Amino acid sequence: MKKILLTILTATISTFAIHAQTPKYSSLTVSQLLELSSNGDACATDAIGDCYALGNGGVKIDKDVAYTYYKKSIPGLEQMVLEGNAEAMNRLAGNIMNKDVYGKEDPARAFSLYSKAAEMGHAAAQNNLGIFYQFGYNTGVDYGKAFIWYLKSAEQDYAPAMLSLGFMYESAQGMEKDMDKAIEWYEKAAEKGNNTAIGNLAYIYWYGKDGVVEDKTKARHYYQLLADKGDAEALNYVGYCYYEGIAGVEQNDSIALTYYIKAANAGDALGQYNIGHSYQYGRGTKIDYTKAFTWYEKSAMQNSPYGQTALGNCYRSGIGVTKNAYQASVWYQKAADQDHADAINKLGELYRDGNGVFRNVNKAAELFRRAERLGDENARRNLESLGK
Repeated sequence: MKKILLTILTATISTFAIHAQTPKYSSLTVSQLLELSSNGDACATDAIGDCYALGNGGVKIDKDVAYTYYKKSIPGLEQMVLEGNAEAMNRLAGNIMNKDVYGKEDPARAFSLYSKAAEMGHAAAQNNLGIFYQFGYNTGVDYGKAFIWYLKSAEQDYAPAMLSLGFMYESAQGMEKDMDKAIEWYEKAAEKGNNTAIGNLAYIYWYGKDGVVEDKTKARHYYQLLADKGDAEALNYVGYCYYEGIAGVEQNDSIALTYYIKAANAGDALGQYNIGHSYQYGRGTKIDYTKAFTWYEKSAMQNSPYGQTALGNCYRSGIGVTKNAYQASVWYQKAADQDHADAINKLGELYRDGNGVFRNVNKAAELFRRAERLGDENARRNLESLGK
């Protein structure tokens, strides 16, 4: 029986802060910001754009509306910059670096604005200046200066800067790799609710990354934090913990399926695959091949190689659908195009047997070799049976 699947989350950091999420504005609702905006606060107008860009403040994500507010804020921000307002400097710089808002990117001016605001002690600007140095926007890459500005920002309890410091220690950017320091900074950012830091900690502990002792119970704690916020991938991980009865929870197929459904409803292709798997094998529900096929199809239509392979299996064996070896070959091919070893091997089997495709032993052997190189043991055995 196939294992329930997980997405491998990678430790990442945004290469660019869209706008400043400063406490003064980020904690306000759109209604509150609209009132400030109507009284001439251009920073509040810009912050409304943030709400629509990120889905904060009680509104749904709408890029067009966000850009409308960003553009509307620019004249007022320009005036506030002339008055020496550091918050306005930081926000205007963010708009200047978005060609869809400003018409063109102007890294030189953005760098100047971030620098002035950073020197004035603005935490978000200090972080953004660190980003410029880390990634070489308008400057050569300078990890030393990036670290300095991130540290200044982090010392003001700015979570994105804490995340950046953790990333630099983890990635050995301008310093020796130090996972203890990386985790320390990720934990500080996580305590402030930074989702990327929480995800990085979960990933590090789940896989025992870079010498860190694997601790799935600790990892599940962090995935649970994200799952409680509706993160689809985290929901899938927590579901897997209940499916297997690991990471400090008792095995419970019903709870696992509940999490997979939440992940699927949030659009996660692997969550959809896992629901299909649950229906196919009767884990947490009665066996229902028709529903299994339906969920595999949803996953496959999102270009998941796992869903595509499972759908191919359904067509090949008549699981929840009439047997159709040709359709099986179509879906195996889609997954094979993404280097999915199981699909490559099974496509090879179809060519070996002339099932749904013209029989071609040489092509079958070629596919078996390719799958074997990707670590598929069944492909190795298939090659041996061909005497290749």
